[in-house]
Amino acid sequence: MAGAVPELFWFDRWDERIGILTPTGEVTHTEELGGEDTIEFDSWDVPGKGDWLVWYDDSDDCWREHVVVRTDEPLEGMCHVYCESSLCELLDDFVEDTVLTNATASAALAAILAPTRWTAGTVADLGNAGCWFYHTNALAALRRIADVWKGEVATTIAVTDGRVSSRQIFPLSQVGAWHGARFTYGKNLAGCKRTVLEDEVFTALYGFGAGLPITDDQGRWTGGYRRKLTFGDVNRGVNWVGDDDARLVWGRWNAERTEKVHSFGQVTFSDCDDQNELLALTQAALVDACQPKVSYEVDVALLDGGVPVGLGDTVAVIDSSRDPEWRLTARVLKRVRVFSDAVTTHVILGTIQKASYAITSALSERVTAVEDVAATTSESVASISSAVTVDAGGSVETIATQTYVDDAIANLDDLSGTEF
Repeated sequence: MAGAVPELFWFDRWDERIGILTPTGEVTHTEELGGEDTIEFDSWDVPGKGDWLVWYDDSDDCWREHVVVRTDEPLEGMCHVYCESSLCELLDDFVEDTVLTNATASAALAAILAPTRWTAGTVADLGNAGCWFYHTNALAALRRIADVWKGEVATTIAVTDGRVSSRQIFPLSQVGAWHGARFTYGKNLAGCKRTVLEDEVFTALYGFGAGLPITDDQGRWTGGYRRKLTFGDVNRGVNWVGDDDARLVWGRWNAERTEKVHSFGQVTFSDCDDQNELLALTQAALVDACQPKVSYEVDVALLDGGVPVGLGDTVAVIDSSRDPEWRLTARVLKRVRVFSDAVTTHVILGTIQKASYAITSALSERVTAVEDVAATTSESVASISSAVTVDAGGSVETIATQTYVDDAIANLDDLSGTEF
């Protein structure tokens, strides 16, 4: 076994010790911020699906635990083993129906981890929020907590007497930190790649909040239509915010080519029902939207500063291939380490991107949302039809309950943010 390859302690699915699983050649560890955490290697030993591998990570000074999820076993030759973080066992724990209102991230975490063998570690103060977990697995609920409370998730594995003694989850405001690492990208620099992502650059954003019922001058509901909350009343009469510096760089000419104008986008915060909060959320979104998304794939040996970098760490980037040069603050979004005779590390630096799981789950949620809302809407509309009595003159005489109408219009409004 090569000098830097970690020792893999091998357990069956019932945590009974089997021995040491010996890789043949190198071991590749891939981790993504908010996403995958895997190891893969070749071996003459063939572990069973669901077996557990525990190993000590000298570079990060911590224990890690992975589960065998796939083996490629040719008739002749070595087996290729692919393992995922033990966090994936939360896929097998089910959350039936949990509603949290004005709760802390700690309370939310305790609620979804109750049926699991994971516990909550020290939780950062991420404020209070509300969330509904309904018919989902514990891992999806954990991702939802990170989204709603605006945090990131870290884990810790403790080993005592040769076996895992505890598994803890820590929601943090941010994984990683600033340690002084720097990276300069030049025109003649080999061994790295820059990618300008396809995301649109918007120099101004319209912001929309929750849907609101239409009311008359006395505040009485008039029914029939909805409009979304805007912030013009607290923003000098306009429902958008813009960045003039970004407009001069990333805007476009007007029709007469006399002035550079904004490139407009929009964001919707469907849970926001306060104008000032909506304005603040839109301004925060503009900071991210008004510059291109850039990532740099680079060997860690090319980083300056003489400090190791871990997942989520902040790195100062100077892109001297641009005129004027770009000075950016990026984070380590992905880290791939190959353990062999030595450890080689490759990282991707950039702004936060959706992890692969998030892209997949978002597509699934869109399909489910369309199916559920369409079904609910048709039922609600039918209920309204049977609940309303109209006289011969065409005026509405009685309405059984306004809840029917409110619910139906809310369901219709939910479709506004759905992409088909």
